[in-house]
Amino acid sequence: MTPAPKAFHISIPQQKLDDIQSRINNYPWQTVTTFDLSWAHGPPPDEFRSICDYWTTQYNWRETEKVINSLPNFTAQVLDHEIHFVHELGSGTNPRPLLLLHGWPYSFHSYTHLVPRLAHPERFGGKTEDGFTVIVPSLPGFAFSSKSSNPIDPREVASVMNELMTSVLGYPKYIAHGGDWGSYTSELLAFHYPEHCVGIHITMSSVRHHGGAPRSGDYVADASDTEIAFAKKEKELWDGEKAYNLLQGTRPLKLAYALLDSPVGTAAWILEAFAAWADLRGKRLTDAFTMKQLIDEVMLYLVTESVNTATWIYVGDQQLGSWTLPEGKRIEVPVGVLASPDPVFPMPPREVLEKSHRVVMWKDSTRGGHFPFYEIGDSVVEQLTSFGALIEKQSLMK
Repeated sequence: MTPAPKAFHISIPQQKLDDIQSRINNYPWQTVTTFDLSWAHGPPPDEFRSICDYWTTQYNWRETEKVINSLPNFTAQVLDHEIHFVHELGSGTNPRPLLLLHGWPYSFHSYTHLVPRLAHPERFGGKTEDGFTVIVPSLPGFAFSSKSSNPIDPREVASVMNELMTSVLGYPKYIAHGGDWGSYTSELLAFHYPEHCVGIHITMSSVRHHGGAPRSGDYVADASDTEIAFAKKEKELWDGEKAYNLLQGTRPLKLAYALLDSPVGTAAWILEAFAAWADLRGKRLTDAFTMKQLIDEVMLYLVTESVNTATWIYVGDQQLGSWTLPEGKRIEVPVGVLASPDPVFPMPPREVLEKSHRVVMWKDSTRGGHFPFYEIGDSVVEQLTSFGALIEKQSLMK
């Protein structure tokens, strides 16, 4: 018998919070010099220090705890993992189960501000019948989920998430959504468990057709000019950014000792990715995100001491490498796409993605980068609502 989920309440010991604050206050800022005032070579000291000053003078973790605890949190044993998740029952008589999957360098908390809008649209001017039952897990090794003793690959993550939805929560059919590792996991769920994961909505793609591995520059012999141009551009972008991925995938412990010892170092490592991957055209980092949003994401790694184990999915991915589908195969469940101008991980052109995905909905956004839940949250809610209605119309949830 599958163990029932247990209610979960977040309450970080004050001693841990005080220790984090002390380390930030005692950081030797005078030792950091720079030749570049932009984020091109990492966080510029003046701008980054202003964020850390906010952290020590205005930020309050207890407010974040209160927000998270206002939602129904649970943990459950799922295969070999203790998985933390939010489980908000939707309005209406038959809300569709929606699995929201996060990535790195963010967390389940990235979606908590969207949960009420998705679960209870009538409270925000929408229709009751559009409500979802929303499930937002922490991936294995992240935040409040258990820390695996071994690297975990995205294929295993998909297995855990499908088990959570079907065996633990009792939803034989569901929709999945995500970006970053969340989109990768959604794509694997759709391919390996199409009888359960009956539709996916993604803001990034990491699974492609045979011979066209993402970010590799590879393309098939009969590729169109559009596919060839995209493959070359995608590889060019990735070659300029992939150092973090190689380090986290090959030498994660080399990085872990430094990050676990330094809250400022952890913030620098995480927020540099926010700056590099967001749509900052004509904006500063703190124009695209609030200070609180940025520090919340850093704190989720610090208070749970998961900045180390959150990188192990990179190790597993390097070992597994399930970036392309078998020859002649594609994802056959309906796929919805929200394509924003992500500066590092652009969505492939529709004609390329349709070689591996059955795309039934496509929306191009003129703004927003790698973090659409913050950057263009309204569009995410609108597109998920429309996609859910489409799945319902096709009677795929029955």
